[in-house]
Order: sequence, then structure tokens, then C-alpha cells
Amino acid sequence: MVTVGRANILDRVVAAVSETPRMILIDGEPGIGKTHLLGEVITRLPGFRVLRGQARELDGGLAYASLTGAFGALTDEAPEQLAALHQAIDDAAHGHSPAAPAILAAQLIESLPGRTLIAIDDLHLADADTLNVLRRLPRRVPRLSILGTARRPPALDVDLAIKLEPLSRQEVAALVTNLLGRTPSETIVRRVHTASSGNPWFAQEAVLTLVQGGAVWSPDPEARRGSILRRLFQRDESGRKLARVLAALSRTRETIDLAPLAELAGLSPREAEHAFDGLVRDGIVTRTAEGYGLAHPLVAEALYDDLAVTERRRVHSRIAELLQRDGLTGTRRILEWTAHVAEGGSPGEALPAMMHAAQLTRWTAPLSAAHWYGRAAEISDDKGDLLARQAMSYWKGSRPALALNSGQRALAVLPPGRRHTRTAHTAVGAAHAMGWYEVALAIADQQLPHADDPTALLAQQSLIMAELGQESDEQARRAWEGLADCPPEDRVVAGGSLAIRSLIQGDWAASQRAVDDLLGYSAALPPGARLASLESAAHVMSVAGLRSKTVELLDQAEQIHRGLGWHDIAGQHVRTTAVLRRLSGEWDQALEEIAAGAGAMAEAGLLENLGLLRNIQLDILLDQGRTDEAERILADPPPDCPMQTGLRHTLFARLALQRGDRATARRELERAIELGVPDVLHRALAVQVMLHVAAGDDAAARDAAAELADRSVSGTPRAQLAADLSMGRAFQDRSRVGAALERARADGLPFEEAQARFLLGALGDRMQLPRAHSIFVRLGAVPWQEAAERRIRDAGLVPAAATRLTPSERRVIALVAGGMSNPQIAEELHYSRKTVEVYLTRVYAKTGIKSRVELALAVARGEL
Repeated sequence: MVTVGRANILDRVVAAVSETPRMILIDGEPGIGKTHLLGEVITRLPGFRVLRGQARELDGGLAYASLTGAFGALTDEAPEQLAALHQAIDDAAHGHSPAAPAILAAQLIESLPGRTLIAIDDLHLADADTLNVLRRLPRRVPRLSILGTARRPPALDVDLAIKLEPLSRQEVAALVTNLLGRTPSETIVRRVHTASSGNPWFAQEAVLTLVQGGAVWSPDPEARRGSILRRLFQRDESGRKLARVLAALSRTRETIDLAPLAELAGLSPREAEHAFDGLVRDGIVTRTAEGYGLAHPLVAEALYDDLAVTERRRVHSRIAELLQRDGLTGTRRILEWTAHVAEGGSPGEALPAMMHAAQLTRWTAPLSAAHWYGRAAEISDDKGDLLARQAMSYWKGSRPALALNSGQRALAVLPPGRRHTRTAHTAVGAAHAMGWYEVALAIADQQLPHADDPTALLAQQSLIMAELGQESDEQARRAWEGLADCPPEDRVVAGGSLAIRSLIQGDWAASQRAVDDLLGYSAALPPGARLASLESAAHVMSVAGLRSKTVELLDQAEQIHRGLGWHDIAGQHVRTTAVLRRLSGEWDQALEEIAAGAGAMAEAGLLENLGLLRNIQLDILLDQGRTDEAERILADPPPDCPMQTGLRHTLFARLALQRGDRATARRELERAIELGVPDVLHRALAVQVMLHVAAGDDAAARDAAAELADRSVSGTPRAQLAADLSMGRAFQDRSRVGAALERARADGLPFEEAQARFLLGALGDRMQLPRAHSIFVRLGAVPWQEAAERRIRDAGLVPAAATRLTPSERRVIALVAGGMSNPQIAEELHYSRKTVEVYLTRVYAKTGIKSRVELALAVARGEL
């Protein structure tokens, strides 16, 4: 019946799931057919391992509950890995476990052979930590698809979103025909369509109600069940009691043994058994993978809503008592117990339980901790402290808007002191991450008089003012003076802010000093503070152009991340990794990761780092000559501040220059330079040199190169390398180009190495040209590749066809030569078959080879 009017939707979802990795979401109102459609999809995927789960009403504070529920199907296939995951969740309170739940979940899925589908119903109810894992898994596991249903879309970056709409009258007629086994009258169809508003579940209930009442006849013997909801409330008292207890239990679990169920309902074993049989017979309770459960979420909701407030609390209290009696072993059991205590206990009972739950999850599931801190704040007299803790947990979970909201509420009631000051740091950082620069400055101004130590707030203030192009020397001076004596947790915030502020100001020595202090001081701090310090330092080093140092710092951060499970506060890790990929020449991977990360950052409101992440994407696209794609991204403006705006003007200039529009390029560069942000100036001046060289204005090119050289003396290594290349272009200075080549080779910067070799070739060392060309081809830097080819031909050389092959094309060639078919290659490389075909078509075009046999022979002869 689910395919009535939806066969095309079913086909689309099945096709999307089959092309792993994929994230697919089906959303719509209750009863619209989401779960049935999900079940139909599963029956059409015989080649997949299916891990099916169900998010529940009280999952909000139950860390990884929805995920571990789905993974239950792996009990026989991967018992050790599943036990390790459960143990990690249970050990979460310590904060020092060898591997965090999020990491173990990814490793578990990666270890499974073949293709896997994680299918979870009602993802709108899933705990935020489960959603975080689901958001990242497709990037790490190429043979995985995730299919979810939801009443409202959760914060996930999906490849396909399907919204199920109500059925038309014709579709309702088809549904009624299926139910009755014959064509209904127009009167019946109109009545059912009106009563159900096109909702399939309610349409079915309307038909069964008519059958039960004798209004229509059906040969289906099960039609005597009638309307589940109507019959439910006509049942005997024992049946209603049992069903209501099941409804309360269903908010945290699917099933429970009959004996404890009878105890919770206050029934004798015999009464409970009789009532249970009746519920099963009438279709109110149905068999599930784990036993028995309520037939539909709408049934559970109707039952639960029917409970009076007092009775509802009493049922939850009984469930909590039962769980406690059975033993609260491990975090998962404690969190389930806390969920029922929160619903049924007195404030005196609920508050300590909530606080305990928050403490258990604060290290490895910060968003679950935020949930419990918020619930505790609702019933506590000490709201300020709890809201402050909630703000910090949201910040760790990269939810800046929620962190800002909780932080400002906390600041309104907290007395001056340590907690107040730390909460002010969080609120300023959250507003800054959202690109709300003026709001961040206003909070800092307002809170400085109340800070027990102003150092970190002054450092944050100086950073934001530098981005806005405002004078910030006084704030920075006071922050530097207070750095050595400020509290430990403040020193991490202050050091990171001062390092980035100095970077923007073009003072590399000061940036290094701040990073050295940050790394030296944080070595003895708790894991979370150490992780934040390493990621801040890696961010600074990547922007400075130091690839090797960035790799070293990120490797150290990864070791801590594996024990905590959270990082990437405010999207900083995603951005730093993208810069690193750019520096390392892993451009295709960088673009894939940026595309995956940008959606999540936009959803979370992390507009500051999203704008900067887009700049890295634009850098790569422009160097690859993909101007149309770059233009589309440039159409979306960044947050409004001189630093962000100046960088975009520079990128607009590069786009215009590639298209031969020198007037626009000149105008955009003038705008960028006028803003006066040092970290923007060296980039704009480097492009200006290229513009003047292209225009044949040697004098202007030399002036711009000389200014860049002067400014880069105190600037970052990246600025110094850009100055060397620009001096080589403008003055034909081989020694400066040689210095750039040595810098690039020493730190493993392939694009800069290729640029230097290209310039040396242009300056007479023609043997450098083929090597430059080879690197440009590997990077997909088409404009540079074509320029190198022209130089090579002018020099009387011929570029080899094989040098134009990309690493991905070479991998496909090697597998073809090894005798693999296209489907086998697709499985090996985690590509689609169509992608393999595209790669082979490119290889044939580049090499002139016309068949797989010729390709294998060419490899054997060493020609490729």
C-alpha cells in the first residue's frame, strides 16, 4: 500500500541509497508513510547489511542512544567492536578513554565488509551526538548509506531529501481499494479522503472504522480489528493500563518483558497476560525485531497523551524505580533512568540525577550534556551556573547560536567571578564565530568591568577589532601584559586570540610568540584545553603557510580527539584541514571535504569560518580554471568585515584577470588594498604584480613587487614566499625565485614549487618546465598547465602524454592492467561504475589508446 502514488519516490530513494556513500532523508507529517517507505526500500536492497534503529521521545539526553540501537544488529557479526563501543559510552565520565564513542562507531562501520545501510526512524528525536556521528560517517566510510525518516528535517547535510505529501483523492481511492479488495463508491472515497486529509495512516483507520461499524463490507478477516485508536479506548481497564505503561516506556526503549510490565501497570501476571494477548490480537501491539512494541508512533502518542499529568508522573517514577532496582550499571542505563526521573521525580530527586547525567556526558557527548544542564536549570535556583555550563557544552558541540543564547542568559544572573568571566569568553567566541562582530564587541565591552581577569576578553576584543580594521593596539598591549598571570583556562583563549590577531596584522614574530606560549602552557592542562590549543596553533601555522608544522600539530590533536570524540570547535578543524590539503596539493580531496563541511557549518551558523573556508575553495577552483563554479560561490557574500571583504575583492580580481577583464581586476584590487588589512595586502599585491605583468606594465609590476617585499619582511612565511615569486616575476630575479623553490620543496608545497619551476623556465632554465608541467597536471591546475605547455613548445620540447594523467586516472589504469572489470574497480576504489567509465574515457582521450587490452600492454611496456 505504501507505493500507492509513490512508486517513483520509492525508485528514487532505492537508486540514491545504492550509490554509496549517501545521506537520504524522508520527512513528512505523522502517519504520512515514512516508516513504511523506509521498509519498502530495505526490501529492495538485498546486497546491503541493514542496521535499523528508532529514535525516541526522550533520546535528547541519551548520548548515542539512536546509534547504538541501530548497531544492535551487529551483536553476532562484530561482537568485540560493539562491546568496545558500549564500554566507551559507559566510560564516558572519565574523559580519558582510549577512543571516544564517535571514533569507535566510525571504525566499527569501516571494518564491515560489503555495503551497509544505517536506517533510523524519527531522526528529529535523535540525540545531537548521534546526529554528529551520522553527519561525519559518509565522509569516512565509502560503502555506507544512511537513510532516515523525520517529521521535521534535522541538522544533516543530505544528498537527497524527500518530503512526503498527502495522497490525492485518486490515490486514496486506490488505497481503499487495496484495503477492501474491491472498488469503493465515490461516497466512501470522498468520506475517507475528507476524514484523513490524504494521510495514509488515518485513511486506513477511517476505512477500518467504517468496516467495523458495518458501513462497508470487506472480505479481509483482519478488518474486524476496526480503528485501533477507537477500539483502544473501548478496551477493559487492564488493557488500557498495560498500553499506557508501554507508551511511557516507548519513550526510551522498544520493549520489556511481560513480568516487569505487569508490575509497572499494577496488574497480576494473569491479568497482564490476558490484557497483552488482547492488545496483540487487536493490532495495538505488534511483533518487532526485539519482541513486541506499539503498532505505530501515533498509537504511542495517543496513549501517552491520554495519561493524566499525575498518572503520567507516577508511571515514569515506577519505571525509574524498576531500572534502579535492576542496577544502574554504565552510562547508558543511568541516562535512561535519569530520563524517567526527570519526567516523574520531584525536583529534589530529578536535579541531582540530571547533574549526574551531565557530568557523565560532558567529555564525550557535549550536546547531551547541554541537554541535561538545560533541564536542570529549569528546576534549580542556581540557574546562572547551570546555564553557563550549558553554554560551554554547546560551544564544544559547535552550536554557537545556542551557546550564545545560554551564555547571555547566564551572564544576566551570574555574580562577578570566575564562572561569569569564563561564560563571557564563551559568549564573545560564539558571536564572533557567527560573524556577529559588533555583537561580540558589545558583549566584551559590557563584561570587561565585571571580569575577575580581563586578559582573555581583551585579547578576543583585539582580534575582532583587527578583523574590522579598527585600531586595537591598546587592547592587545594589555592582553600581552596580563598573559603570564591570567588563569590557566583564560590563557588558552588569550593566546589563541593574540596569535591570530598578530597574523592578521602581519606580525609573524608576535604570532610565533603567542603560539609558543599557547603550546608550552597548555601541555599540562586537561585534554579539552590541550585540544583547543593544538587546533588554534595548527590554524595559525596553516594560514602562515607552514605545512609540516601544521601536520605535526594536527597529528597531536588527533590523538586527543580520539579520546574525547569532539573537536572542530566553530569549524576551525575543518578549515585548517582544508588549508593543509591546499598546501599539500590534495586539491580534489580538499574540495570534497569543503563541500561536505560547508553545509554543516552553514546549518550551525558558523559564518566566520564558513566565509574563510569558501576562500580556500575559491583559491583551488581559480587555480584549476573552474571560473564558472568560482563565480557562483563569489555571488554569496561573506560576513561583513574588512578582512573577509578584502579577501573576496582579491578573489574577484583573480577571476576577472583569468577572464581577461583587467579593468575589473584592477578595480577589485584597489578596493582590497584600500581596506588596509595586512593579511589581505600581501595577497592583493601578489595578484597585482601578475596583473601588471599581464598588461606589460613593467614599472607598475616592480613597484607592487617591491612594496610586497617590504611588507613581507615581518610577515608570514607564506607572504615571504609570495614576495620571492613576485620579485622573480617583476624583476626577473632568479635568486628570489630560487629561494622560493627551496622554501616550497623544503616544506612540501607542490603548487608553489611548480610556480617557481615555471618562472625559472621562463627565465631561461627550460629543463624546469616539464617538471612544473607535471605538477600542474597532477593538481588539475589547467591554466598553469596550459601556460607551461606553451612554454615547453616554445622551447622546442614536447610534453609527454602520460604526464597529463591525474593520480585517480593512474589508479584506474593500474587496476585495468591487473585484469579488473569496471564493477570490480568501482568496488575497489569506492566509485560508482559511471565514474570509472568517465575516468577510462579521459584516459583514452589523453593517451590515444582505444581498448583495455592496449591499455594493459602499454602499462606492461612501461609506456604509462
